[in-house]
Amino acid sequence: MVIQTKYFGEIEVTEEEKIHFPEPLPGFENQFNYVIIQFYEDSDSLLCLQSVEDPELALVLTNPNYVVEKYSPTLTAEDLSALKAAEGTPLAYYAISVIHDNWKDSTINLKCPVVVNPEKMLGRQIIMEDTPYSMRHPVDCEFAKEV
Repeated sequence: MVIQTKYFGEIEVTEEEKIHFPEPLPGFENQFNYVIIQFYEDSDSLLCLQSVEDPELALVLTNPNYVVEKYSPTLTAEDLSALKAAEGTPLAYYAISVIHDNWKDSTINLKCPVVVNPEKMLGRQIIMEDTPYSMRHPVDCEFAKEV
């Protein structure tokens, strides 16, 4: 299927590439299906979570492992159930980023990552309580140079 995107124009995606969010992302109650698109070929440092239904809904994601060494979010039993994942299932974690023209003003939300079960293509944004991670973690200038 061909979809219109905010940053990449028209692209072709397959059903297998679609990530379904049984519970929509907060603030986007009518959007349930997304694809992840790389901004840079062969790099997962900066990505786009593009709604399949709404071309204007595209969130910038960052692989949190580029920002924080040994990023390890805690998922609840409810989170794992929603993702149809057992304890130990390999999951992908992404941090929603707010990118500004001046990189020094950009932030990354490490407290509320988007989690994807790549086996089931299910996604969920989790909100961690009692965590050292911040909702507005500053972008490291060294990371900004890499992307």
